[in-house]
Amino acid sequence: MENTNIKDIIKASMFKLLNDATVDAKIKKIIHKHGMKTHFMPLEYRVLGGLLQSLNIQFGNFIEVLLQRIIKEEDQFRLVDDISGKKNVSLSMTEKTDSLIDSFISERQNSSDDNVSKKFEQLLHDIVIVQQLDGKLITGKHDVDLLFQDRSGVYYYVELKYNDDHDTGKFVDINRKFLKTYAGLVKKLAIRNASQLKPIIYYFTRKRMKGNIYVPEERNIYRGEKFFNEFLRVQYEDLDSYLKNVSSDQEIIKIFDDLYQKVRFGR
Repeated sequence: MENTNIKDIIKASMFKLLNDATVDAKIKKIIHKHGMKTHFMPLEYRVLGGLLQSLNIQFGNFIEVLLQRIIKEEDQFRLVDDISGKKNVSLSMTEKTDSLIDSFISERQNSSDDNVSKKFEQLLHDIVIVQQLDGKLITGKHDVDLLFQDRSGVYYYVELKYNDDHDTGKFVDINRKFLKTYAGLVKKLAIRNASQLKPIIYYFTRKRMKGNIYVPEERNIYRGEKFFNEFLRVQYEDLDSYLKNVSSDQEIIKIFDDLYQKVRFGR
């Protein structure tokens, strides 16, 4: 993929995030919220600060939008458009599958062994088997960050995170959610063998906060350039460099200037 294409994809993804986050209705809602509070800081600065903080939090969503667009440019993959990048996707699992995952999480929390890889592979195998059985279904809403398929028919479900910096409680929830979304996709995609659907947790940065006792690092957790090296023609270093410099782009700066004008002067 040409470097100019990558720059265009980055800017298009950035514009989508900024435009979604700075629509007039959202600004009016934040102004109303802060207007109800007594504070020494001027209203417009509180509103602007709130919008900027929201954008900072949503940077992970930007990475998601960006990777969707990059995968679409790769000839060897097919983005599953009706599921990939969608929020609140309705997915189902049997009660036995739900219990299987909860038991695995609890067992790993209380285990001191480091044989997570073998036990994780067995769990995936068991999930695929149990999801094919008849039984009462539990249906819930799941966010599917990225789902694509290669030419051989193998699906890849990717849970995207910008950084590995979650506290202990949230860390457990992330892994539980990851496994239950995988289970729901197994049923929705009619997976009959665990080799047909590979689950991956991808951290965009290289930072590693701690070891994962639920998901094997060597096979199912990707950090930094590993995802790019295995799947994409784009170089991680090039993308990282563009992202570091995009804040000086005049079109991006104008969006922030216009945002200030909207908040400060109502136009």
